[in-house]
Parts: sequence; structure tokens; C-alpha cells
Amino acid sequence: MSLSGSGAADSNAHGVCFPASGGLNGMAHNESESATLPVLDLDVLHELEADIGSTGVAHNFARDYIKIWDKRRTYLEASVADDDAEAAMDAVLSLKNSAMMVGASRLAQLAVNLERLVKSGDLHAVRRLLPFVALTGEQTVCGLKHGYLPPEA
Repeated sequence: MSLSGSGAADSNAHGVCFPASGGLNGMAHNESESATLPVLDLDVLHELEADIGSTGVAHNFARDYIKIWDKRRTYLEASVADDDAEAAMDAVLSLKNSAMMVGASRLAQLAVNLERLVKSGDLHAVRRLLPFVALTGEQTVCGLKHGYLPPEA
């Protein structure tokens, strides 16, 4: 996976992890603004390494993020399917905060947009964005696995 000079994982890095970014299908401009951000900003993880003084702890944090990605996505999808705005807000805040902490720029911005939609009571719009959330989350996981974490022995 190629990395840009800014420390951001390239979302179109030789097709290794990510499909071309054309799948927004009529999404409103303010909903698709996250698509212009890098999937993964490695500077965030490198700052975590420096703050902690250990790459191992940062690597474990990234591995833990990967392990619970499906749980976060499923919780959001279930809360929206149940029209449970309170649970949806809880799921969105978890998604947003964890994405920010791991450097998932695109997913974090998408979560900010989701938060706004949940606050306004528009779970229908959130529902329409769920496939993009799933795709962006998978891109993030792939970026962490192939662009940040060392290969597993």
C-alpha cells in the first residue's frame, strides 16, 4: 500500500484494499465530503506511539480497533433498523470517537455527518448511508492491516 508524504494511507493505493471512489450514487454533497479525506491518517497513530513511547501499545490499539469494527457497525445498523435514535446516537458517538483516535479520518467525518442526522431525527438518511459506513470501515481496517501494522509472523 502506498503512503502519501503526509502520513495518510492512500485510499486508491494500487487497488490493494480499496475500490475506486465512485460509489457515492447521488449522495448529497455534505454527506460525501468525507470521501475526499484520506482513509487513514498515520500521523495520528505515530503521535500515539510518541506519546506512549511504544509502538507495541499503538499496534495493540489498532488491532483492538480491527477486532471490534464489526461489532460497532452491527450496533449502528441494528439501532437504525429498530428506529432507536438513542441507541443510534450511542453507536455513532462510539464510531466517531474511536475513528478519531485511530486516525480514520474519512470514517470520523462520516460519523460527524451521521451524528448531525441522528440529532435532527433523520434516521432514514442514516439508513441510506449505512453501506458507505460499512465500506469506509472496511477500508479503514484494510488500511490498518496493510498500511500500519507490521505483517503477522
